[in-house]
Amino acid sequence: MTNSLPDSLFQEFPAVSRAEWKTKATSELKETPYEKIVWKTPDGFELEPWCSREEHDSFLQVPAGKHANSWTNCRVITVTDPSAANCAALKSFASDVSAIEFHITAPHLASPENLSILLSGIEASALPVYFSGNLPPAADMLAALSSLPGFRGNEGGLLSPLPFVSREADLAYGERLETLPGFRLFAVDTISYNEHGSTPALEIALALAGVSETLNRFTKAGLSADRIISATEIILPVGTSHFSELAKPRALRYLLGHLLKAYGANPASLPRLFAKTSRRTISLLDPYTNILRLTTEAVSAILGGYETLQIGAFDNGLSVENDIAERITGNIHLVLQSEATLQRVVDPASGSNYIETLTRKLAVSAWESFRKIEAAGGLKAAEESGMIRSMLAASAAREKKEIGSRKKTLIGVNRYPWPLTPEQDGNMGPIETALEAGLEKSASASYELLRLKTLTHAKKNGRLPSVFIWTIGDPAISFRQAAFCEDFFKCGGFHIEGMASLPVEEKSYAAVQQRKPDIVVLCIAEKDTVPAAEQICISLRQLQPAILKVMAGKPPFGHEKLLEAGLDSFIYTGVNVLDMLETYQRKTGVQ
Repeated sequence: MTNSLPDSLFQEFPAVSRAEWKTKATSELKETPYEKIVWKTPDGFELEPWCSREEHDSFLQVPAGKHANSWTNCRVITVTDPSAANCAALKSFASDVSAIEFHITAPHLASPENLSILLSGIEASALPVYFSGNLPPAADMLAALSSLPGFRGNEGGLLSPLPFVSREADLAYGERLETLPGFRLFAVDTISYNEHGSTPALEIALALAGVSETLNRFTKAGLSADRIISATEIILPVGTSHFSELAKPRALRYLLGHLLKAYGANPASLPRLFAKTSRRTISLLDPYTNILRLTTEAVSAILGGYETLQIGAFDNGLSVENDIAERITGNIHLVLQSEATLQRVVDPASGSNYIETLTRKLAVSAWESFRKIEAAGGLKAAEESGMIRSMLAASAAREKKEIGSRKKTLIGVNRYPWPLTPEQDGNMGPIETALEAGLEKSASASYELLRLKTLTHAKKNGRLPSVFIWTIGDPAISFRQAAFCEDFFKCGGFHIEGMASLPVEEKSYAAVQQRKPDIVVLCIAEKDTVPAAEQICISLRQLQPAILKVMAGKPPFGHEKLLEAGLDSFIYTGVNVLDMLETYQRKTGVQ
């Protein structure tokens, strides 16, 4: 029996126009400006919180890209020993892995003999096999693969770009396409841009520029545009901004159609899209929260319509054993496929007013950036001139500012940090080395490195720098301030010695001194905060000059008196938390 809702049910609710909704929203917000609920995206455009049917005429005709929302689950295996890598690949098939990426660490590991060992027992015609990393010359690699029994039917590819040698060498790649008809030779990889702070729209633009560069180069060598596209793989990162990442491949597919038409290719024949979960916001100190990040990113990729998905391990082995980390990571795919059944609907975002509007705005922003890159002479010329580096630096600086001020939240990093586990406590040195090595490519490393320095200092000196929180006045307000301050200092690894509501009198100072804090934070919820704060600062300076006095809240009128009385600084929503914590580290002797 099929249940259906009668049309009369909907007739009882008249359609609401955008103007009516905005009027109602504005009245409900009262003194708060409507602009406060408008999302100013990292790509520079604004997105309102509500989109109506009035936007339907502006929706893009996005090609679905595939007939079923199935995806290839790809696992990356680092190759240092071909036999061990082969065992790991064979073992991974039990976790429903349906594609393998062999990340080669040295060219000799991809010799014909080692490739034969690497692929032993693997039915190469049944699942895609990708190769990346430090590969031998592409011509040698492709010749070796062509000679392997059964590999000619493989539909994997090279995930490393083909360096330009000569026009003749480019033409020879066309001959290799005949011996490996389903293999993808041309990789357009945007992962490195994401590692340096790119935004979703910029990643779309860079992917378009990479495809344009590939088409331009190989059509000049005599290959047809359609054949180039059929042998192209676009590798894109998937970040934690769920709706943007869901809309990103949709916008890219739409724009690719226009680009392919310009090169005379069939716009319906699109390159294959390969999604990799981003490493940029991965936490080394709070690994289990990474499982939530990876799950969100995987959902975005699946609903966005990528053909291939690679979910990175949630830990690097320093906090959780590799076998456990790989097993849990592998289960993300199984849960989304077998329990969430995300494969049941093709392009589920189609028709959503919000997602369709976001897709269109991403496409407009990306196309503008793409045109600038093309006007600069194409992707390679734009990279050589420093244009791409400048674009990435600008977006990375905006992201750093948002994370530093906690406008952008990274759970376990700049909000709600979790104490170290015994395994982490024993691996503090290697974790610190890993954080320092990934500082430029990680949005979370700065916070985590700062916290780790505090904890390392405590290990050497026997105690953590401590914070005491002194609340005064209306508890509904002062306790909220105290919670903010507690989370603030924990992100820097500081120990919260205690929190108490104390009157401004002599015995209160004695109670504070007994705790021996390095920092006292004043959370005062009174109409005029200056008198109580001034008296406390003067008394503490006389009794214990070394104690840092900090006040929660923006500087009030007359705050100059507080600074003269010995107050060190103010902390509040919007201040650069990372910079402030570094300052408190210096003042408490951590660095």
